[in-house]
Amino acid sequence: MPESISSKSRPLLPRLLPQRKSFSPAEVRQRLMVPRADHPRTAAVHAAAALTSVWSSRLPDRLAFDMGRTATRLPSVVLWFRQGLPAQEIGRRLSTFGGAWDAEHALDVAATLIADTLNHGEWAELAA
Repeated sequence: MPESISSKSRPLLPRLLPQRKSFSPAEVRQRLMVPRADHPRTAAVHAAAALTSVWSSRLPDRLAFDMGRTATRLPSVVLWFRQGLPAQEIGRRLSTFGGAWDAEHALDVAATLIADTLNHGEWAELAA
């Protein structure tokens, strides 16, 4: 039986263009700890993290509701993380009964939002 031939051409552009490696939340967290932004990807992460209104506006309403007051403090969490504070101390600063888990969760959310910002093409403008 002959193969059917479609008149629809497949888009060639995505296959011809080099695929850039996307940013993961783990990479964002790693690069946030690098003091100097000598590498272009580190520079992009630092630039994106500094523009808190860009990445924090990506926080879904439901997640913000679930996180409570911590949702509005994500930029502070990133700053404290960059300053080298331990997770236990960050969690304590978030709430009276906060601990390392609270800090790790907030950092995961912030790193995911920053990675999402970078992966949606905004990183080129941020690194410039």
